[in-house]
Amino acid sequence: MCQSYIPLLYHSNYGVGGSDFTTLFEHLAKHKIKSCGIVDDTFFGLPEFISHVKKNNIKPIIGAHVLLAHEGYDRIYLFARNKCGYQNLCRILTAQAFNRLDSQYLKEHAEGLVLLSASLPVLKNLRTAFTHIYYIVLPYHTPLTNEFAPIAAHDIFYVTRQDKALYRLMCAIKENTYESRPGIPHHLLTHTAFNTIYRDYPQAIKNYKTFTELCDFVPENRQWIFPTSKNKLDDIMAPKKQKLNNKQNARLQYEHRIIKEMGFEPYFCLVYDLKEFAQSRGIGMNVRGSAASSYILYLLGLSVVDPLRYNLPFERFLNPQRAEPPDIDVDVEFNERDKLIREIIRAFGSDHVAHISVINRFRRRSRFRDTARAYGISPQELKNIVHHTKESLVRQLYDVAKKIDHYPHYFSCHASGIVITPEPVCNFVPLYPSPAGQITHFDKDGIEMVGLVKIDILGVRGFPYLYLSKDTIDFNDKNVYRFISEAKTLGCFQIESPIVRQFLRKIKPKTLMDIANAIAIIRPGPAQGGMKERFLKRLKGDEEVTYPHSSLQKALSNTLGIPVYQEQILQIAHDFAHFSLSNGDMLRRAMTKERNTNRMEELKERFFAKATHLGYSEKEIVPVWKRIEAFSSFGFNMAHSITYATLAYLSAYQKYYNPRDFFCRVINNKGGYYTTYAYVNDARRWGITVKAPDVNTAEADFSIHNDSLITGLNEVKDLSTKSIQRIIKFRPFKDATDFFYYAHLSIDEGISLIRSGGLDGFGITWPHLYFLLLNAKSKTKTVPWFPAQTPDFKDFCTQTKIHSQFRTINFLPEKHILEMFYPSRTTRIVDLVPGTKSSIIGALIAQRTIYTVKKRVMSFITLDDETGTLEVIIFPNKYRPHTIGAVMHVEGVFKDNSLIADNYSPLPI
Repeated sequence: MCQSYIPLLYHSNYGVGGSDFTTLFEHLAKHKIKSCGIVDDTFFGLPEFISHVKKNNIKPIIGAHVLLAHEGYDRIYLFARNKCGYQNLCRILTAQAFNRLDSQYLKEHAEGLVLLSASLPVLKNLRTAFTHIYYIVLPYHTPLTNEFAPIAAHDIFYVTRQDKALYRLMCAIKENTYESRPGIPHHLLTHTAFNTIYRDYPQAIKNYKTFTELCDFVPENRQWIFPTSKNKLDDIMAPKKQKLNNKQNARLQYEHRIIKEMGFEPYFCLVYDLKEFAQSRGIGMNVRGSAASSYILYLLGLSVVDPLRYNLPFERFLNPQRAEPPDIDVDVEFNERDKLIREIIRAFGSDHVAHISVINRFRRRSRFRDTARAYGISPQELKNIVHHTKESLVRQLYDVAKKIDHYPHYFSCHASGIVITPEPVCNFVPLYPSPAGQITHFDKDGIEMVGLVKIDILGVRGFPYLYLSKDTIDFNDKNVYRFISEAKTLGCFQIESPIVRQFLRKIKPKTLMDIANAIAIIRPGPAQGGMKERFLKRLKGDEEVTYPHSSLQKALSNTLGIPVYQEQILQIAHDFAHFSLSNGDMLRRAMTKERNTNRMEELKERFFAKATHLGYSEKEIVPVWKRIEAFSSFGFNMAHSITYATLAYLSAYQKYYNPRDFFCRVINNKGGYYTTYAYVNDARRWGITVKAPDVNTAEADFSIHNDSLITGLNEVKDLSTKSIQRIIKFRPFKDATDFFYYAHLSIDEGISLIRSGGLDGFGITWPHLYFLLLNAKSKTKTVPWFPAQTPDFKDFCTQTKIHSQFRTINFLPEKHILEMFYPSRTTRIVDLVPGTKSSIIGALIAQRTIYTVKKRVMSFITLDDETGTLEVIIFPNKYRPHTIGAVMHVEGVFKDNSLIADNYSPLPI
């Protein structure tokens, strides 16, 4: 009787193999193979492998291969028998990734593992540590030994013979060793072929059964895993309960009951601990997204939004009908994120914190580029490949490259996700080195597979510094709302883009809800659905505010009867059809993620049945259902929008009352909608003096000195971080000679610093500074030589110096570039009159090009001058490609705070 074939040593395309899992499992099904092993040298592919085995009802055998450097780089295979073996395998793969693996480490972590090897010296060395050892009998070539139990196995690097070419390609791309032993098959076999190959080794075949019975562990989520907290949620909330009214207390108790029943108390305690930890270090931390629907998180100081005030349902955040933990994503100031994570690692221990990985996959460009290089095409030839797209070789390369589409390319660090564990992370998942720190072998989906909970800590560039003082801020300040309504919000979090500022001018917000609506309605979904126009008409009174049914007024009143937010689905389903809020959330999820499934049809039938039972006619039910269906696919998260509206208000408050500090922070964050010089220009319009960098006063970033904004040394082209650190360390410098003696700048660095104006404070000409720089570099590196007397140097003209400064730091600190390059303009932005044809010169600070419904190109550009900013609309009939420059001359009609361009052209600077 034939023994069933089990491909034990399968190498996937996450490792050194050439085939993907889809191909593997198609062939396992085709040949009725009921079990399969995996032996990559990492676990990056394990979650996908386990997902496939579950779908196909195939028994997985979890293993890995490791190389023992002290044993002549012999490859050995380790398989997990149980949980202990899996944990040890995670530790071994971690040690291997960090180059800490040797025989002794392997012996110390052998419990629960089965060892396979084709090397007798290796087996003899490790025999005392492992209870279960097998000697691999390779096809055709391997002599038997009586010392160790034999097992028939062969390395599988590709599924079919046709995939051999893919395997060779992936070896070339990844620079892996191509393995091809004469006579040994490296593809998947059939039951018959396997038994034929090993017919002379019956015991090696028989041991398959024993081996598969030994290896019976699969990592899965048996319970959610949280780090231990010194706090209990009851204790944290106790002092905060005392001042609550009946409504607040009822909401708190309701939320707490659900959190407790679902086992997520440790999660909330952890996030609270992180908030307290961050706050103690002067770092503001705020939850984003649906987490703002939790009254407990608001009470604990983790959210700026009171969900009771805005009627935010808790079920949108934590639905009792769903088993997974809620997403508690937190925002911190961008420049503080890395510091906070370092502090978290210090507090919890480096073994207990890791970044989550991201599996970057081959896409159209990367797959072709790497395939071409594997075929020997040089980078220079690749640059010119566009000229050869019709050649047969290029077409062949495109065809080959398509076959590795979506293959794993490389592994990197998730932008925000970390895990914090009660035991060392490598007890749950192996770790891997990355420039950002250690990362897990599993991505975010794999993390959930083993019960770990991802915590997203996002660095937000516009996060308002006033967040830590939010309890002292007046959120009803009419001055701030007037300022926001005038759209003077460049640099303000979430409300600075041209489209939002235009909308703010039209709706003139007076509350946080108004700002939230502005943030939500201009999003692509609502905007494409025509909601923005309808909202504005209703706001102006040009269209009557109506509701699909009178019972929906509570759900839709904040948005003038127009559904905008996801939470409104829950409320409509609750108010109209008496769905529970948790069932309403299931309806929302089905509509956004499962629109074409049976689940959606079930919920529709339930909605109609419940509404009918309540006495509604079909004529009343249908328009309500259609309204839900119409907007559910692009509804925005209300909790998220109100959160960002609150942060936007704090940002605007800071700009209005403390603009100098505001601009300093915005410019240093380097993450706004506009370029640095746009914010510098705006700062000057606010009456703030901006000065060039100065080696005796400037910091690395922009800073405030004597009530002026000083340009940071980081803005100077070619000036290295080390040189900046040296300048700051040795200053003050009494003169330029003293500076060059201590600064040790390269020629390029010195020239850039001179041209930036950074040495103007020494009171000598630029030619004189060049002379001192060259003398400093012309002698020995350790002892610069400076002449006792220097000749008189006539300085360059002002225009030359201005051009040089502009090209060195990309803006002019003290004046707008138009004041220098186009001083004789007759019309400024502030002079434009609505309805009249005008001609204007402005500096480009933003550009957005889109396709219309008819697939024609139009462009929106933002210009500024010393008096203000201007939005310019270039319609398709006027649009010309490649005609936008740093300074623009535009002619057109000024209408609705925008200039409709009739003609435009770039100007030289």
